[in-house]
Amino acid sequence: MSNTKRRDLLKFAGAATVAAGTGALIVQVTTAGGSQAAVDAPAAAERPNQITETYRGRRIEIGPASPAQKQAQAHHLTATGGAADLGIRIDGVPLHVMQNADGTYTSVSNHYESFKSLREVARAAVDELDGARLLPLQHG
Repeated sequence: MSNTKRRDLLKFAGAATVAAGTGALIVQVTTAGGSQAAVDAPAAAERPNQITETYRGRRIEIGPASPAQKQAQAHHLTATGGAADLGIRIDGVPLHVMQNADGTYTSVSNHYESFKSLREVARAAVDELDGARLLPLQHG
């Protein structure tokens, strides 16, 4: 008889754990809309038509993507991100950039870190290059 009570207790504990986890997931999903808007807002604000700056002696250009950049990046960018029309060039060489599902960006020079804006990605790439020349990415 004590085995039956133990089994019932374990079933109840398992069900309670699942219910608590589901409740936490529901709270996270329903409140994520506000926090996602806060994440997207800075990225959307930094999408002007053209940015040109010099950072650590390197010329960074963020502007309309070339047709080759659009084609190479098309499968990485989300339909809602709007970054498919923008490209990054460092000293005139295109930098391959991918947009993550959460609206952040990564680049071929630093795949393991996400950045909120294209400007941050470009600056991180310059930092990573540390004076080396960026080579065009070859597909195929």
